[in-house]
Amino acid sequence: MRALILLASILAATSALAQQAATDAPPFPAQPSGDFLALDRNRDGYISRLEAAGDKEIAKRFAYFDIDNDGRLSEREYAMAREDIEKRVLRDSVITARVKAALLAEKGIPSTTISVETYEGRVQLSGFVHSPDIVSRAGRVTANVNGVRTVHNAISVK
Repeated sequence: MRALILLASILAATSALAQQAATDAPPFPAQPSGDFLALDRNRDGYISRLEAAGDKEIAKRFAYFDIDNDGRLSEREYAMAREDIEKRVLRDSVITARVKAALLAEKGIPSTTISVETYEGRVQLSGFVHSPDIVSRAGRVTANVNGVRTVHNAISVK
């Protein structure tokens, strides 16, 4: 029972943080951020695809963030990209907490031996359990959690 109360508190705090971040953050910085300046190595006021390689998240979705399709990110595009990434991380954290709570609430699933990782709504389960039935149940429970797009169940039976 204490574990459920603790997990409910974690879920509430995570949701509150996500809502606060969405409302408190100014839309764009008045001056280029230190991160932007660090990536803009040639100091031309833009981040090229090559310069973006210094930030894995930006580099991975560079074309998506390059709104005007000019092959570079302006300060505004970069700020929007950072905001998008922060929101994704918060959403993924909420999903991870929900999955952990669901696994904890499910009788017979040793939730403390199961690791949960989330990226863009895709959840990966890993760890060791004692029976194939538990592997299947953990996957089904996870798939039914709000926000989960796909489940990669890498739980092993030992």
